[in-house]
Amino acid sequence: MPDNFHFSTEIRVRLPETDAMGIVFHGAFFTFLEVGRTDYLRNLGLAGSHAQPIKDFANLVARACCDFRSSARFDDPLVIHVRIAEIRRTSFTFEFRIVHKQEARLVAEGHTVHVAIDPATTKPIAVPEAFRAQVRKFEGKALSEPKP
Repeated sequence: MPDNFHFSTEIRVRLPETDAMGIVFHGAFFTFLEVGRTDYLRNLGLAGSHAQPIKDFANLVARACCDFRSSARFDDPLVIHVRIAEIRRTSFTFEFRIVHKQEARLVAEGHTVHVAIDPATTKPIAVPEAFRAQVRKFEGKALSEPKP
């Protein structure tokens, strides 16, 4: 597992995730990030419902980035390494590394930035302390929490 990552989940590339050349379509990687994020939250006991993926508060994705390092194809086994790297006052950042399981080859890496919101107004709110504490406990010293 890459340094500073304490969680991973596995997927196998499905046919609809590939393009006409048999390579994983670039947009499918964002689905892989979502799978990793959901499994990470479930592992920490923080997963909510479909309507609210984090059980204690609503959030929106404010930024999503993915850098493609090598190709993946139909039926390739992939490992998605996931961590929360940073929690700020109203936002938090997931980082991802996607590796070909058999070849130990980096396929993609990326991050998503999420903003905690009031669902009625979609205005930012402080990331709840209970969420912070659970992530802090799991991530340990690898977690960055800049002071405002």
